[in-house]
Amino acid sequence: MFKKIFIFTSFCSVIVFSSTSFSGEDKLVLKQDYPSNYTVKKGDTLWDISALFLDSPWFWPKLWQINPEINNPHLIYPGDKLSLTWLNGNPVLSVKPLKKLSPKTRTVVKEPVPTLPTSLVVPYLQSDRLIDADNYRESFRVLGTSDGRKFLSSNERVYVDAKLTHKEWGIYRTVNEFSRKDIKETAYALRLVGTAELAESTEDMSGLKVVKQQQEIAINDVVLPITSGEISKELTTTFYPQPAPKGMGVSILGSIDGGEYLAVNQVAVIDRGSNDGLFQGSMFSLKEEGYVVKGNKGEYYYDLDKGKNKNSHQLPQTQIGELIVIRPYETFSLALITRSEMPIHKGVIAVSPNKE
Repeated sequence: MFKKIFIFTSFCSVIVFSSTSFSGEDKLVLKQDYPSNYTVKKGDTLWDISALFLDSPWFWPKLWQINPEINNPHLIYPGDKLSLTWLNGNPVLSVKPLKKLSPKTRTVVKEPVPTLPTSLVVPYLQSDRLIDADNYRESFRVLGTSDGRKFLSSNERVYVDAKLTHKEWGIYRTVNEFSRKDIKETAYALRLVGTAELAESTEDMSGLKVVKQQQEIAINDVVLPITSGEISKELTTTFYPQPAPKGMGVSILGSIDGGEYLAVNQVAVIDRGSNDGLFQGSMFSLKEEGYVVKGNKGEYYYDLDKGKNKNSHQLPQTQIGELIVIRPYETFSLALITRSEMPIHKGVIAVSPNKE
């Protein structure tokens, strides 16, 4: 087998594709129509760029040697030039950064290429969220407005059932509930309906001035503080895709708002989280379980109960898509469907594509 070779120079980062280092589904297979050169453009995503070169874009990190002398070496920026060459029989992807401006030239801060379209990820980093049962029970709740109205103009008050001191608050609607049977955990899905600032406070209640309202605010809505450090530094739009831990399978519990079926660019809730080894970018293959066929030759029939006996035949699984974790919690995660060939439902199997 060829050994992986990684080369770094002062001019470019070089990545080696070792197509013989993995077996089966783990092989780093170049796309048949891969480009020899590509200049990163504004609006590109890492997922799209990975898919230009690889049949399995989630193996991008296997191509990248983490160099401690380079900050965030997996990040690429608009203007960077990618070139595919060959070294010792192995394809090599070199990344030449856009030439830096001289100190006398006005510097323009550039954002790195995000993994996925930010419009699909940001709402689940900054607004929609999951909350565990203990925090859900203890969270502050909306008492209502003095006149009972649900849509408020600026400077009008909505009252909360506690004495508050923090300045900025988010108001959330409970849209779904999910359970994880193996550890008997429950999570509640919350959707942001408005933001508010503390206006007044007494011993048993507080008045919030509504700053922004996305839909009606109702009695019993959940009220949570908004802080600058609320989103962990590990949660970003520039994470990179890689296979979930070897052998891991997860159950799809449904969409965050309770839908039974999901499609591309929709977000599913899955029953594993950071405590299980998941992180932003963990990838799963989505597979449809094959039917069991029973009976003797010429008298075959589908067994919907899928019970097996000596005359049964288990038809193979069919790969129908992929999903990527965009926000892990401790025991659950939110995952975006990046590809699907059919509607994704609770019976679909999600397994790690890592076969090493």
